[in-house]
Amino acid sequence: MIRRWVRRYPRLVSMLRRIRAGWWAVRAASGPRSAARPRYPTSYRVSPPPAPITGEWLQPPELASPMSRVDTVEFAPPMVFDVALFEALNAEYASNPLVTDPPKYDQASIAERSRRRVSGIHDQLDLRGKTVLEIGCGSGYEVWNLAGQLACDAWGIDITPRKAWPGLVGDRVHLVAGDIASGGGLPSDTFERVLSFTVWEHITRPLEAIVELARVMKPGGLAWIRANLYRGPAASHRYRDISFPFPHLLFSDAVIDEAMRRAGRARGGSAWVNRLTWEQYEAAFLEAGLAIRALNFTLHPLDEAFYERFEDVLGRYPKADLERDFFQVVLEKPAGGR
Repeated sequence: MIRRWVRRYPRLVSMLRRIRAGWWAVRAASGPRSAARPRYPTSYRVSPPPAPITGEWLQPPELASPMSRVDTVEFAPPMVFDVALFEALNAEYASNPLVTDPPKYDQASIAERSRRRVSGIHDQLDLRGKTVLEIGCGSGYEVWNLAGQLACDAWGIDITPRKAWPGLVGDRVHLVAGDIASGGGLPSDTFERVLSFTVWEHITRPLEAIVELARVMKPGGLAWIRANLYRGPAASHRYRDISFPFPHLLFSDAVIDEAMRRAGRARGGSAWVNRLTWEQYEAAFLEAGLAIRALNFTLHPLDEAFYERFEDVLGRYPKADLERDFFQVVLEKPAGGR
């Protein structure tokens, strides 16, 4: 039967054979599947494991509004459209908000979050007695805890100085106002550990900042970075006021600002977040000569019904990107160079 079919349709069979031969040629040229992309473990721990933190945690000094900025910029709203749709979606998702328990910024909450962060990273990377840098140190509590609890030579850099800083600085607590993308006056090949907690997404020159990260790290040093990805559902950072996902992809800042004004909430649009994908971060880390020792994503399953309603906009992005809220990566600066 097959032979009869071949004799009856010779030109079709010839075409199918050419397609098959071309497919095998492309596959052969691309190399083995196992070499296509590296895979990374999802966690990293130094060996031997560090001794646990013991004793009572130090209590930070009482400081009024530790996250208050020293300087503020007034928001100038332009003309707006589509506010009615925004308000309807917010009402629809009010009983099922995207983020059910957003972080708090009173002093007790900041202090407790700082202790959890320092303890959790120490358990993975051993911070005790190390020269440590926090990029985007905010109020400075993590830096203060690193120095007081783990005897670190602790440094923090942030583009915006905070009112809390003068009450925290000391012999081993160094808080620097500067832009890491420009170096910030930090020395080269110095820091044995670098930490950054959900800050990298706000860096306006993230690729230059990665180059500077590699420069200031000591050979053999480790960096722990967690950052929000722009295409994720919560990248607007307005989840206290906005219940539905992807407002930053669906609405302009002008619409969000006007809706907030009408609702009597804090004015302004979405937080500014750089638009790098994880793949772009990955390429930049590797190009800077850093090795990826662990990688993890915080995923938020895609609301398919919501996606279908707004596929004209959301369909511009891969679904995998729409589900990735944060990446968490451990990097190493190889002691022997690249």
